[in-house]
Amino acid sequence: MPLALAGISAVASHSAAKLFTASSVDAKEYAATLEAYSATWQAGTTYKVAKDIRIRVNTLEKAALYATSNRGELIDLLCGYQILAADVVAEQNPGAAASLLGQTVTLSKQEGLNNFYVHALRQRAQTGISQFELTRNPVTLKQSLADFQATEQVKGGVSPFYQGLVNVRKGLVYAYTASDKSQFTAALKIIDSAYDMVGQPSDDPRIAARIDLERWRLNRASAYLYSPLGSPASALAELEELEREQPTTSPRRSVHRNILFAEAYLRLDNYPMSIAHAQAALEVTTTSYMDTLSSRLEGIYRTLRTSPYGTDPDTARFGVALLKAQRPELF
Repeated sequence: MPLALAGISAVASHSAAKLFTASSVDAKEYAATLEAYSATWQAGTTYKVAKDIRIRVNTLEKAALYATSNRGELIDLLCGYQILAADVVAEQNPGAAASLLGQTVTLSKQEGLNNFYVHALRQRAQTGISQFELTRNPVTLKQSLADFQATEQVKGGVSPFYQGLVNVRKGLVYAYTASDKSQFTAALKIIDSAYDMVGQPSDDPRIAARIDLERWRLNRASAYLYSPLGSPASALAELEELEREQPTTSPRRSVHRNILFAEAYLRLDNYPMSIAHAQAALEVTTTSYMDTLSSRLEGIYRTLRTSPYGTDPDTARFGVALLKAQRPELF
């Protein structure tokens, strides 16, 4: 007998065996924790449990691989945790988020989990949307457009809630890539189709996203603001209407709304109002200890610096506040 095999019986029940076993997963506890973590997303604090989310993803990946009786339940949980993990890292590392969501797209399609499949496609498309809104480079929308076209191929098995989440973002990509006014108008109609879901409770508490009046207005404003065929004045009108409606908001939504206000006013050369809203967004990210400081605030500051308002004391004060938030150790 070869010497290399002489000691195999001594290790078979230890290290080698562990390679083909998985830690037991309390599915009920995992589901409850996923709901709890998703509920903190709008507050901007989910990043604080990022390490635990990563551990749970790894545990579920291994458990699902070797599961026998409850494999479907574990894969369902795995998809939910992967989507949440991608949400957490997307702002700092959109490439990593897209890669993680690619795994969810493949797994959910393979298992016939159509709700998770279209939502994972939507979330992956969001990484391209965010890059486009920051850079205005249409190339970043290529994958996003393909992802939303893939959602249109799904026949049945998608709840109205998930379809609404898809439409409110799909309309943005179609608006950003519209080549004429008729296409832009059609894109707005896709966003507006999600209005039917406004005020309806989520049918899946494991998903952080929700459809409400604020999200609908913010997406309409974004379509007008970032589409080459849009209008910053129309974007501002949408945002002002949202202010009049006074919806219940969250820190994350507050930051988003103020950034849109700041960029709309910047496009309209109203520099004092742009700075005021950018400052408001910055204050919320600081006081709420949010996970990331939006790179859009940096973009607003860079544009202000090269504008006729570049030497104004308000611009300088905003720049100092931005640097202090990013590099507090310098102060």
